Amino acid sequence: MHDQGTFTATVFLTPGFSMMSFSSLIEPMRGANRIAGSQLFRWRLLSPAGGPVPASNGIELQTQPIPVRDEGSDMVAICGGQEDETYTDRRLREFLRHLVRTEAIVGSVGTGSFILADAGVLDGRRCTTHWDYIDAFREKYPRLDICNDIFVIDRRVFTCGGGVAAMDVMLEIVGGMRGSDFANRVRENFVYGSIRSHDESQRMSLRMRLGVANVTLIDAVGLMESHTESPLRLPVLARRVGVSQRQLERLFETWLGVAPAQYYVRVRLDRARALLRHSSMPIFDAAVACGFTSASHFSRAYRSHFGCSPSADRVRTNMIKQKV
Repeated sequence: MHDQGTFTATVFLTPGFSMMSFSSLIEPMRGANRIAGSQLFRWRLLSPAGGPVPASNGIELQTQPIPVRDEGSDMVAICGGQEDETYTDRRLREFLRHLVRTEAIVGSVGTGSFILADAGVLDGRRCTTHWDYIDAFREKYPRLDICNDIFVIDRRVFTCGGGVAAMDVMLEIVGGMRGSDFANRVRENFVYGSIRSHDESQRMSLRMRLGVANVTLIDAVGLMESHTESPLRLPVLARRVGVSQRQLERLFETWLGVAPAQYYVRVRLDRARALLRHSSMPIFDAAVACGFTSASHFSRAYRSHFGCSPSADRVRTNMIKQKV
């Protein structure tokens, strides 16, 4: 498969792909070539029919069409776009299914994991996607083993959260080929911090996100975020973190300036918004998935928190995607 030791990477671009993810995928290979003084890596760009494909920032990149059969790729990676959760292409699906039966590495960056899942590539494998899409990913593919790691490599198939996480994947691949010392030289070339372990979380810790250090409060918010479909009653939540309900209320009011019940509703509404924006799930189904059993209550709470109705928010999001 290798041509005189050269590793051939094929990158498939979907409309609205992330330029940050694309650069993080390609640049480590360019950097490795520069440091080695030889062509260790080469790459090509594909799309279903070939031609220009626009990134989310409006810059277009030229691509080649999908070949009938590929025998020359050591790696094929889907660089995710803004509507990958509904993206489908028969040629791409067949292309991926063929490749996963070969020795090639098959992977995705960001929301490209939806495309791998649609092709059945992720069946029986651990996987991830961008953290903002994880709830929608889990709802659409409930049987998959989905985690929040920055990247996962499972039997020659990788998925990652997108953005600079693609660099972590590529540095892992470079290190596997040329050793960790060489991978670190590539990392230093891009003034990149330490190479992150695959199992690091995509998002900041709750301590960093909340800006507080109170362990009880952090534990309570963590329980809220992990129990959105069937919300915990406040007495149960308080008991789980080892305080009285009144103590829990004081903690939220002191550190976050809001009652725990109100904060819990915000957590559930934020998850509902992610589902509405990143999936085709019916509005009421999204409400139920976030613990709301009344459509009218959900709509009122949503409008109060976000300033618009769930349906208007979804329409506005889709219009923005179409304009980009």
